[in-house]
Amino acid sequence: MASEREDLRGFGETARGLVGATVGADGLLERVRITPRALRLNSQELEEQVLAAVRAAQQDRLARAGEPDDDLPPALAPETMAKRLDEFEAEALGRFSRMNASLDELLRRLEER
Repeated sequence: MASEREDLRGFGETARGLVGATVGADGLLERVRITPRALRLNSQELEEQVLAAVRAAQQDRLARAGEPDDDLPPALAPETMAKRLDEFEAEALGRFSRMNASLDELLRRLEER
C-alpha cells in the first residue's frame, strides 16, 4: 500500500532546474527545493520559478493517477483534488508575495547602509 501511495506522488522541476517540487498522494505540496542559483533571481522571477515547479508536480501527480477510479473516496476524487490544488496555489501565491515583499524590503534597507 505504501508503494501505491508513493507512485501517486508528483514531481516537477523548472526548465532550468532552479526549483523543484514534490506533491504528495493527497495532492498537497510536500517539498520545494530551491537551488542557490535560484536565490540570485529577483523576487518576481523566483515566484514564477516556484509556481512553475509546483504546477509541474501537480500535473505529474494527476497524470500518475490515470483514469478516475469509481472506488476513490470523495476526498481523492479528481474534482476535489483540483479544487484543493487551486486553493493551495492561491494560498501559496499569497505567501510567496508576502515573502517577496519582505525580501525586497530587506534588500532596500541593506542598500541604504
